[in-house]
Amino acid sequence: MKILITAPENDNHTAPLKWALERAGYSVACWAGLGWTDDRQASISLLPDLQIKDTQLKLGHYLVESGDVIWIRKPVQPKPNPQTTPEDAKFAANEYRSFYDSLMYLLETLPVRVVNKYAASRFINNKSVQLLLARDCGMNMPRTLMTNSPQAVREHFCDNPQRMICKTFATHIWEKEQGGPIVVTETFELSANMLPSDEVLTYAPAIYQELVVKKFDVRMVLLGEAVYSYSLHNPKGALDWRGDATQGLVRVEPIITPPEVEKSVLAFAAKSGIACGSFDFAIDNQDRWWFLEVNEGGQFLWLDAANAGLHVQEKFLAFLTASAGSSRQMLEARQSEFPSWSDYLASPAKDQQLPEEADPNASFVSIEA
Repeated sequence: MKILITAPENDNHTAPLKWALERAGYSVACWAGLGWTDDRQASISLLPDLQIKDTQLKLGHYLVESGDVIWIRKPVQPKPNPQTTPEDAKFAANEYRSFYDSLMYLLETLPVRVVNKYAASRFINNKSVQLLLARDCGMNMPRTLMTNSPQAVREHFCDNPQRMICKTFATHIWEKEQGGPIVVTETFELSANMLPSDEVLTYAPAIYQELVVKKFDVRMVLLGEAVYSYSLHNPKGALDWRGDATQGLVRVEPIITPPEVEKSVLAFAAKSGIACGSFDFAIDNQDRWWFLEVNEGGQFLWLDAANAGLHVQEKFLAFLTASAGSSRQMLEARQSEFPSWSDYLASPAKDQQLPEEADPNASFVSIEA
């Protein structure tokens, strides 16, 4: 079995996990995503006898073979040749996007294990779908409006006496290329008298949601049939803990998942088609769990950075290298086969990891958290 990670080798999760897999004896390759350079080119070869075994897929220098595991981590956007003439650039970009979709969807027809399948990833990477499925699977869900209509926003605030928050569809960080100020999108409380002009409300769609007054947050990691929950305690009591987590200000501890919540999450995974993901919950003063969102490709190594006793890295690698449907007991029985996040930090590989690349033409770097 070989493992292919679709992300740059210097990605903040790819580098440590590739190192740990290789230390455990696995063959690992990386493909950053579709592009015009030799290492990012791809090919699909189909023979006319309709046998899947006669379908050949090559991603960069990597030939996909039966039994391989493909982790769709965070491939970069398709990148056409920059020398394409301006009048052909739009055509070339559309062709690259269409070919990329062909590559990713084809993986689901081959005798390989894909984590997560591209179709499931695209489906669940929509906030409206997430909330609807969470509600249908029995989870608590805050009352929510998603819109770019000023009238809808104002009506929503008039109809809801509860405290409200506003958040973006995707979290981004803008960092000046040569250093300097950093702008981070965060969740914030919003009231009717704070609403800007109608024109400003049309600048970008947003999510307006009933505020859950919480005791603490929970980050849950789904690994197949296994569910691991971790309480997040922020001494500032901030609505959005992510900024403080990057500064090491959030205390992370393992917590027992209520059986009814675990049952709902597994039902959610079955309906959505995802095999792994990071779920966010808010826990209120009555100990009710409120579903906020899920990121099917969400970050998880920061949990080990916050609490080295969690061993999330080893759990994820045991899941990635196991057969689909492996139980929690089977994963935990195998997790000792892999080096930990702490082992990576202590290794020479950490010092050799190159920084993640940015677009050299961008004034600001935009990174999805």
